[in-house]
Amino acid sequence: MRVRGSGSGFLGFGSGDKERSDAFKKGRRPGQKVRGRLIKKVSDDTAWVDIEGHKLLAQIKTNAHEGAQITFIIQQLQPNIILKAIFEPSSSGVSALNLASSFDTARTLFENRFRPHNKELVTTPANQRKNAFVARLSSNMNLFSSFLDAVNCARTISNTVGQTKGHLRYMPWMMPTGRRHITLTRTKGDFMESIFEADLTNIGMIRAEFLTNGDGISYKLFLQHKSKAADLKRYIETRDRSSFLGTLQCLDIAQLPQRHHGGIIAGLMFQK
Repeated sequence: MRVRGSGSGFLGFGSGDKERSDAFKKGRRPGQKVRGRLIKKVSDDTAWVDIEGHKLLAQIKTNAHEGAQITFIIQQLQPNIILKAIFEPSSSGVSALNLASSFDTARTLFENRFRPHNKELVTTPANQRKNAFVARLSSNMNLFSSFLDAVNCARTISNTVGQTKGHLRYMPWMMPTGRRHITLTRTKGDFMESIFEADLTNIGMIRAEFLTNGDGISYKLFLQHKSKAADLKRYIETRDRSSFLGTLQCLDIAQLPQRHHGGIIAGLMFQK
């Protein structure tokens, strides 16, 4: 396999290894982002990387350590594959934008890969859903690897912004029909505050703010599209709440404030 490219930061291989080339090209398109792990450095500007199970020789200058996750964008698929590193860790740190973009890419890649299993998870009782999710990942290393990548990205953001702002958690089993899940948890006196965010089909972006104490949970729901409030209420009424013990009180269902349209992570990293 020979290295081809157009300057530092690019990756590719020629047409000699047609089987590996065709396997990587399947289902991909130019402009798409992919996530890869740096396996071993060969020289200052060459390294082996693993992109979703495809081991490729990359021409890339990076300060990333072996085992680090890097985001690439597909520049070209024909006649040769060329990728460019766009978000990567470095010894001097990374920008907030890179961290947020890396997490968004890792989360999207996992959710796309897990989508065929969503129906199975939806029909699983809520109190068994996490175990079913873990069991599915344990039987599929590609799923497990892409999930772990998203979790590690979320953890890196938490560590970067500081634990006093809360802990980011990626828990997609909580709402299998949703996309772009993220949860922020933090303690406020005697209360535990949890802010959950996701996109629901036909409803749009929702944000749920929970306050928990020893007596139960009170919460507020915010919708990007307030006209979908009735749809959201029907969605909630059909959910399995068998795993919850205690009181559950909805305080309000309101329009999502404009300042929250960027999402929880943007609020953590870019707003004062």
